[in-house]
Amino acid sequence: MPPIHIPSDPFTQRLQHIRQQIADGQLREAAAALGEAQKQAPTDARIALLGMRLASQAGNLAGAIQAARRALQLAPDWPVAQVELGLLLAHQGPRDEAMDLARRALALEPKDAEVRFGAARIAAGAGHIDQAFEWARQGVQDHPEHLELRLFLGRALVTRRDYAEALPHFEFVRQRQPLNVDALLGLMSCERIIGTPERFQAQADAVLALRPGDASARFWHDIAHGRIPATQPAALIAGAYDAYAPYYDMHLVRALKYRVPERIAELLKRAYPDLRFNLLDLGCGTGLVGAYLGRIQGHMIGVDLSQRMIDEAARHQLYSRFHRVNLLDALADTPADHYEVITCAGALTDAGDAAPVIANALRILKPDGHFLFSCERAGEDEADLVLRPESMRYAHKPSAIRRLCEAAGFTDIVIEDLPTLYLENDQPVPGFLVHARKPAAPHPA
Repeated sequence: MPPIHIPSDPFTQRLQHIRQQIADGQLREAAAALGEAQKQAPTDARIALLGMRLASQAGNLAGAIQAARRALQLAPDWPVAQVELGLLLAHQGPRDEAMDLARRALALEPKDAEVRFGAARIAAGAGHIDQAFEWARQGVQDHPEHLELRLFLGRALVTRRDYAEALPHFEFVRQRQPLNVDALLGLMSCERIIGTPERFQAQADAVLALRPGDASARFWHDIAHGRIPATQPAALIAGAYDAYAPYYDMHLVRALKYRVPERIAELLKRAYPDLRFNLLDLGCGTGLVGAYLGRIQGHMIGVDLSQRMIDEAARHQLYSRFHRVNLLDALADTPADHYEVITCAGALTDAGDAAPVIANALRILKPDGHFLFSCERAGEDEADLVLRPESMRYAHKPSAIRRLCEAAGFTDIVIEDLPTLYLENDQPVPGFLVHARKPAAPHPA
């Protein structure tokens, strides 16, 4: 969040101390101190913004928005309040209001680096990616030494696969902050595509040295040295989908022609015409499976690593509850014979190794239950599990998936070829949809 530029009088120092308490997680102490400060200066908008920070840290998003609105009410022409509220609304909605706040802040302080950075983040959070890119690029032109803007623009360029243009921005930050992990990660992502294996390995070695216990650092280090990790780290998956959440549905379904959730819903309606079943939706994302199914006569439980994806799925008001957890952990913690249906639309492209997913799905399903999941297709002349170097998605070989389903104990295994799982660079990416059934319970003698 943009820093609050305030003078250094004693009351302001008190507020700075409260802000540090919030950052350090001393929420009870901060709340008490903030209450005393509010008694002394009830119309100070800075106190309302600190209330917003306190509520955000406590996980009270509704309270944070309310406090940010109070700050803006007290100081309607304060760009910091506009940006702070805009950032919250970009994540929680309404997003049109968030964008209006960003534009208002820029109109008031068009040359302020922090306002420009905040506006770009608002636009990205609200799904206005082109506007975010434009504001970030202008911000770097106006403020070339602003390192956070540089990193933001560099990451945006990587998302666009403009690696050659992104590389200098990460190098600029690294030269000024040699141990900046975000800059090293950015350099690594560029070197992986347009550099040499030696430079990619050097960057991966540097990141791992700085973060020896970090799963993401280990993941990239393995790839740089020719090892294929069994799965992507949870933080890597969550970070990617948190950024993707606001425009996921429109982009994936409309632009990329993704139809797997719709097809899964068709198959389930055929298997359960009365819609009487309990569903575990692994990698639920924005809840597309639930949206195509509609309300069922049972519980629909969503599992995803991205909180922002879960927030989007909750808007459908179809899911009974959500679990923000790795799908393997969700499966391991679920008792046997618990669900009639398990779905996993697209999550294996990130999760990788399908063996534990398939085995646990059989255990968790009730007898005669159904498991429906999709995969990106690897060729029969490739390995059973392939990590695509450009997209960093896992692809699976259909025959290998069939063997895993049979070994786990599934029957009636149908593998439906999908010539276009989705589009990538306007080209079809092949995939397949698996519909497998757990055997029915044996009849009593």
